[in-house]
Amino acid sequence: MRIRYPVLIAILCSPIGCNEGDRAEVSGTVSLNGTAIEEGSISFIPVEGNNGPEVGAVINKGRYHIPRSLGVMVGKNRVELKAFRNSGRKVQDPTGPPGTLAEERVAAFPPEYNERSTLFRDVNKGSNTIDFDIRTMP
Repeated sequence: MRIRYPVLIAILCSPIGCNEGDRAEVSGTVSLNGTAIEEGSISFIPVEGNNGPEVGAVINKGRYHIPRSLGVMVGKNRVELKAFRNSGRKVQDPTGPPGTLAEERVAAFPPEYNERSTLFRDVNKGSNTIDFDIRTMP
């Protein structure tokens, strides 16, 4: 049986009592060292007593948008940013025959912005614009 994502959110929310009033619309921009992220993903994960599901969106041409109907839980959230970049190295193409090389893709953001994120934002009721301009050492 396949459960669609919006249905799963509704199921997750009902036992813990979240409703649309606990959610907020969030949109903004994401850049790394001043360059817009061409494509990636962003996730907001409720923390510190802020209950509810993790909610995410696609980053496209440096922008993301999460509507209120699937919105971010109001309160403090940990934010994870994920994107990939070419490393400049050629490696074995995992989908090709032996000897077929492809551009190596590596995480664009350091771990402190994705799986081990130390990035937190407060989300308020209503519509929020939250921009991220992450600066890392070259």
